[in-house]
Amino acid sequence: MPTLSQGQPDNPGPEPHRHRRTAESFGVDAERYDRARPPYPDALVDRIVEASPGRHVLDVGAGTGIEARQFQAAGCTVLGVEPDERMAAFARRSRVEVEVARFEDWQPAGRQFDAVIAGTAWHWVDPVAGAAKAAQVLRPGGRLAPFHHVPRIPAEVIDALAEALGRAAPDFPFDPGLLRGSAVNAYRPLFARIADGIRQTGRFSEPEQWSFAWERSYSREEWLDQLPTFGGLTQLPADAMAQLLDSVGTAIDSLGGHATLPYTSVVITSTRSHPA
Repeated sequence: MPTLSQGQPDNPGPEPHRHRRTAESFGVDAERYDRARPPYPDALVDRIVEASPGRHVLDVGAGTGIEARQFQAAGCTVLGVEPDERMAAFARRSRVEVEVARFEDWQPAGRQFDAVIAGTAWHWVDPVAGAAKAAQVLRPGGRLAPFHHVPRIPAEVIDALAEALGRAAPDFPFDPGLLRGSAVNAYRPLFARIADGIRQTGRFSEPEQWSFAWERSYSREEWLDQLPTFGGLTQLPADAMAQLLDSVGTAIDSLGGHATLPYTSVVITSTRSHPA
């Protein structure tokens, strides 16, 4: 299952960065997270690298190191910042250097970077404070480039999520019905918050939006493996999760036991202004 939210990925609230309990719950099963979450398009990685003044990268909300390893493969030196020690420990085992901290509180100790990235994680960062910290650690001309996956989910799966959550977790604060319609349009409030946070610092160029279309085929097992890794669901009781998996599994069976999902991976990006 690719995601649970569009306008606020992995969390229903209007300001996801305030939901620290959810933001720091993903390490409950770091191995599953790393196995099930999809990587990013090579074209996205290559464009960020090519548009940055060098290859020293800071990865905010590095998680288990999925995007960090991709940037390492593209020739970059990557330092991760991750608030969950369990996720950081997994990333270190895959040879990603990670420091444990919330990005807003992290101490760069004078270090500077050519790019600051975040793979489906910037919504957990205060959009203004995070952009200001990025400006602090980027070299002039350095690039801030948070990015998110935007999948288009089959209606049958959305309906199954809504029904199962209503029955098994009636107090769950997210309505899966919000996933219907244009996926990228549903994410626009998030992208607007990111861009506005960048603008408010007064230290970056006008934000741009880059989009990369791709698709991924999921088996029934792959969908159900990914579902428990999304925010909010990481905290569901076992019996509620079992009901949810059963309902979504039935919906996937109705699609033939697999599905190919179209994705758009979207980057909101800007460059650090040179001193006047």
